[in-house]
Amino acid sequence: MSDTVVVPGARLHVEGAGDGPGLLLVSGGGGDAAAYADVVPLLAKTFTVVTYDRRGNSRSPFTDPDAPIDPATQADDAAAVLDHYGLERAYVFGNSGGAIMALEMVARHPGRLLGAVVHEPPLVQLLPADSAERREIEHIGRLARDGHLMRAYAAFGAMTLPDPPRMFLSPTGQAVIAAGTHLMLAAGGLARKVTRREPDVMTRQLRNAELTMTRELPVFCFDYQPDLAALAASTAPWCLATGRDSVGKPYYAPAHLLSKRLGVPCQEFPGGHVPYMQHPEEFTATLTTILEGFEA
Repeated sequence: MSDTVVVPGARLHVEGAGDGPGLLLVSGGGGDAAAYADVVPLLAKTFTVVTYDRRGNSRSPFTDPDAPIDPATQADDAAAVLDHYGLERAYVFGNSGGAIMALEMVARHPGRLLGAVVHEPPLVQLLPADSAERREIEHIGRLARDGHLMRAYAAFGAMTLPDPPRMFLSPTGQAVIAAGTHLMLAAGGLARKVTRREPDVMTRQLRNAELTMTRELPVFCFDYQPDLAALAASTAPWCLATGRDSVGKPYYAPAHLLSKRLGVPCQEFPGGHVPYMQHPEEFTATLTTILEGFEA
């Protein structure tokens, strides 16, 4: 069942399902609750599962165009979502950019957490300036700043795949994908005017590209600095996590670096960056086992 939560600067689209301990799923780039559509029915057998579109994304419009999007503000959004469902404490799983929100909850709202899983946060700012991981993210950011928004989004999409198609990796291929994307969005806009139907998940994600590439990417990957002291002192049980197919990706090394620096375990999930889409049953089993381990 969907609802709306009003927070400073935005109205959040929220969805809840199931019964049991609360489990908040926070999505990454594109910030859309539908990212977890395949696993919500599976997890809802055990948990009260809550998902939401992050501020400014999809069905969660800004009420103030200058509203902040920094991780601390978005961690407060997550706490407000828990409040809406009457969940004093809950488990949190965050992926990619959403993992940074989960990390901020560990630092800022430890008393709200039964446990947190921080899956592949793209904290390349923790890596050496000349590292390949940082250079890859910087390249995507430059494409977006230079006005090649959909090329940047294609490169961003390729980064999340264990074995991306060659077309996604070359400038020419990215340009072709960008042109096709613009045509698809234009056709979708015309169709919506005729049918008055709400945009589908893919259209919503593509419409989120500007926010993802021009505002979120710089803030999450370069401006943000995790509060290591607060994380070390947090009373919340939590772990980092990476996918077994993510070795060499920009979000793999930062998780393991942070794990060693803070002495926090780094768990392994099936697949790559989006295991809840690639392997929903195995993802559900792995996540459930980790969450149950927090109670031990």
